[in-house]
Amino acid sequence: MSTFEAGSLEEIQNWVSNRIETKQAFRICGNGTRFVSANSGKSTANSSDLLLLKKLNTTRFFDPEDMVVGVESGMSIRTLQELLGERSMLLPVNPWFPDSSVGSVVACNDFGPNRMNMGGLRDCIIGIEYINGKGEIVHAGGKVVKNVSGYDLTRMMLGSQGGLGIITAVNFKVMPKPVEAHGMFGVFNSASWLLQVAELHKRRIPLDWIQAVSTVGSNWILGLGYSGNEPNRNRIESEIIGVFGDNLTVLADGESFSGQKFTPGENRFEGFLSVIRDVWEMPEWHFHVFMTAATENILNFPFELFRKENFKIIIHPIGGDIHFMHESSDRKEQIQYLEKIKSALVHPDSKLRWVSTNPESSLEDLGKFGVASGYSLTQRLKRHLDPSGVFSSSYYDLELDA
Repeated sequence: MSTFEAGSLEEIQNWVSNRIETKQAFRICGNGTRFVSANSGKSTANSSDLLLLKKLNTTRFFDPEDMVVGVESGMSIRTLQELLGERSMLLPVNPWFPDSSVGSVVACNDFGPNRMNMGGLRDCIIGIEYINGKGEIVHAGGKVVKNVSGYDLTRMMLGSQGGLGIITAVNFKVMPKPVEAHGMFGVFNSASWLLQVAELHKRRIPLDWIQAVSTVGSNWILGLGYSGNEPNRNRIESEIIGVFGDNLTVLADGESFSGQKFTPGENRFEGFLSVIRDVWEMPEWHFHVFMTAATENILNFPFELFRKENFKIIIHPIGGDIHFMHESSDRKEQIQYLEKIKSALVHPDSKLRWVSTNPESSLEDLGKFGVASGYSLTQRLKRHLDPSGVFSSSYYDLELDA
């Protein structure tokens, strides 16, 4: 395996054109590999050449008045948020790790607590630049919110996992930082808080985020985020107290709370997952599956069954998604845990994704829950956009259909 670290768009295009001509497959990496590449059983992704994009990290444009920004895909989310923060703005994304690059977050379609009321990445992207399977530079969308030309191509690249092309730049619409961001935090000895969260959702209380995390003991830590001027915050807090009583503590972002390191707070915009994994001292090949499901399914999920198996769990119930983690690195045990999760999924639209696992695990282990609806169409799209098969992504090699 060889590695090529590109310094410019032209270098990437020339390198890719050579790979297309010789039909040599390669993988794409923005700024450090974040996901374990579970093998499909057919793919040679782990032996493919590697294209590094972390030097492709400049700002293409930034218009604070129109609240739009365009950056190259190798820029880290942390750097982008610092740039926007100088003008009291932010991109309401949900990176899992602080040094995740813009391109990798888009290609993997990361999301988390902010998706509740701020929307997901698909709501923020207004334009994209990528290199296709013919070595051509393609521009879709534009630099302003009203320009929707090529929007379908923009959405096509979201969640493409590096299999449809090389994302080289992305244009976003951004938003002002929340005014006086606060949170209410509480500790619960069971998942009874799910019923109260369901009531919050029913009442449509304007929260920015909700996150619940299991602790090293038998408790849950629940955080509810909201923002606004003092009268608005008082109204929201009053409504929350009407549901939870006096079981929650009010804190501003950045203030300390016993166990608050388990909740997103300010770092939800810059990577919340690494802090939690470090606290839990997860080994390198620990079991970690990311699940997406409808809000109703999450609010009725049998979490306590998994707590008995010593799972560590992060829940964003309105949105909604779950991170299941276990310290076991044994392949046989991990498959047993995976099957336990799959048996609890009652809706076919629920999806699973490996984040960390034993190297012997495969994407095929996820079964129908590991592929998008209409997966056969996704495979045909891959063959059309990448006729030479150079964009190596084992996801597209699966022989499954949802």
